[in-house]
Amino acid sequence: MNTVELSDYRACEKALKEPHLKQALYDEGAIVMDRVLVTLHGDEHRTRRLLEMRVFRRDFFRQHEQEVIPEIYEQVLAQFASQGHMDVVDFGYRVMLYLAIRFAGIDTQDGSREEFDDLVRMLRTFGLAATLGQSKLDREEAKAEIRATLNEFESRFFAPSAQRRRALIEQVAEGTLTEDELPMDVLTVLLRNEDGVDLDGDMVLRETAFYFLAGAHTSVHSLGHAVHHLLDWCAEHPDQRKALEQDTARLQHFVHESFRLHPSSPVSWRTALQATEFLDGQQAAQGDKVVINLRQANRSPEIFGADAAAFNPDRQVPQGIDRTGLTFGIGIHSCLGKNLAAGTLPREGQIVPEEKRQLGTVAWIAQALLRLGIQRDPEQPGALDQTIERETWQTYPVIFEAR
Repeated sequence: MNTVELSDYRACEKALKEPHLKQALYDEGAIVMDRVLVTLHGDEHRTRRLLEMRVFRRDFFRQHEQEVIPEIYEQVLAQFASQGHMDVVDFGYRVMLYLAIRFAGIDTQDGSREEFDDLVRMLRTFGLAATLGQSKLDREEAKAEIRATLNEFESRFFAPSAQRRRALIEQVAEGTLTEDELPMDVLTVLLRNEDGVDLDGDMVLRETAFYFLAGAHTSVHSLGHAVHHLLDWCAEHPDQRKALEQDTARLQHFVHESFRLHPSSPVSWRTALQATEFLDGQQAAQGDKVVINLRQANRSPEIFGADAAAFNPDRQVPQGIDRTGLTFGIGIHSCLGKNLAAGTLPREGQIVPEEKRQLGTVAWIAQALLRLGIQRDPEQPGALDQTIERETWQTYPVIFEAR
């Protein structure tokens, strides 16, 4: 088996759309990732995706942003505010976890701080499953930890959550509960359609764990990068910080530029199901591994200009090119949660009232933290995670400026 690596933007863009290139990035983490949406292919993937898209409604995203995120943000912030400092990565995990369990369909059992800390630990461990192919950790030890955590997650959280939803679904069937009273989450959608999409119990468990992971893990790391770039820019333009804090549209451009520079996975891996020729002239035989270098493609000077590798929130992007580049994928495996994480940008010249603007989870939290007056902690610099071949912040300490 040979490996073909693509880095040309247009070649990567077309390769992401190719139906005969099968997802291969998550093979090492099969304990959690086997036959979840992101690893399915062909008709099975299409059927599952159409089913789960029922959760990803525009009004769902807006309601999350206007009601759920502000409430959760304040709850988590209260745990840190009195200290005068915090770690953005830790803070991000705690905020995103609340969002992820609601979205995936996982109920807390006693609501204690200890239970919440356990859920954060489980989330971090499931993150190992998604990144095991790029990890520097001992693979077998990591797999044992992932397997034990999945078993714990199933008994403590998944099983009671599924039991409650099955009872509610039964009440709908009996006519004692209306459709609108059912939870709008992934687990409920899966349980109502187990027979129609050939789902067994283990698959429902893994899919729910995957959405628990996907709803938080990548956004936490994106938040770290966004905060880093925002604080860098504010340090260089201190007289403009106040204006930026209030300029929602421009701040969203800052975050989208950060998404472009730092895709959650720097590469996407595929397996060629048939001989394939790519736009850059390279060829792959059946069975070859295809590495789609998203990070390099997103920094292509031909697409994003001579300063493509630099952070430039005022960048002019060619028509038809997303400001986030290929970070959220394109084609059949594009990220279903893109609007939740990144929001939507108004079309050029379009005026959208503040109350109808969808900023996205990452930009919403980054703006709230900026308005809070966060500054880098001069005593504790941030540190990148050295256990993985990804550019992610392991810690990012900040202090609160008195306002």
